[in-house]
Amino acid sequence: MIFYFSGTGNSLYAAKRLHESDGGELIDMVSALNEKRFKYSVVDGEKVGIVFPVYFYGLPTVVAEFMDRLAIESDADHFIYTVITCGGSIGKADKMIADKLKQKNLQLNSAFSIKMPSNYVIMYDVPDKEKQDLTLRDAEKQIEKIVGFLEVNKKGNFVSNRGYFAPLAPIAYKLYGTYRKTKKFYATDACTSCGLCEEMCPSKTIQLSSGKPEWINDKCSHCSACINRCPTRAIQYGNATKKRGRYVNPNVDFS
Repeated sequence: MIFYFSGTGNSLYAAKRLHESDGGELIDMVSALNEKRFKYSVVDGEKVGIVFPVYFYGLPTVVAEFMDRLAIESDADHFIYTVITCGGSIGKADKMIADKLKQKNLQLNSAFSIKMPSNYVIMYDVPDKEKQDLTLRDAEKQIEKIVGFLEVNKKGNFVSNRGYFAPLAPIAYKLYGTYRKTKKFYATDACTSCGLCEEMCPSKTIQLSSGKPEWINDKCSHCSACINRCPTRAIQYGNATKKRGRYVNPNVDFS
């Protein structure tokens, strides 16, 4: 059983690769939240994976909300692990997941990190194609190593992308709470009213009004999926994203 959240495909790809080797159910946290599916039964010996990207050195709002409601029902032993994707470092996201589980009398047995191409174009540009390809090749090696560890239920913290500024993670994460505002989002005349942004938004913040997207909540998860996955590059965030590239993991199909 693997729970995952992904905005532009990096964590989805990692979750699918892990699912290929271990099987079980693949569960989208966004769908589970929308459908209010929080109780899950785990059989003896079954692994439970939690796969997601790091935001501001911590948990995306979607992941935090889902973990607060998650209930795992089992009288048997099970192995819980997390795989965290990041563009640079994960800060203390692994500790935050461990704390969420501990509140439910559950234990995080293993933690892993995978460096993937950066995609938070609200703050910085995406790497060029050559760097993306190199990072994805390295990520594949990391995934294969994780698969090997999980095959033998190897316990421990194997995070390799914690970052030099991890001690500042609590401060950075507080900024996430105030920074993820929607006021600067807008769609240009390039918008074709396809409705993809409304469909994909994990926060249910986007609604089409007269054929154009509007951000109806003051805050969202800032997953940047609407910007990166817009087929006509119509969605922008102030002036910051106009000249920046876009990124979607080339190995996933969201359809």
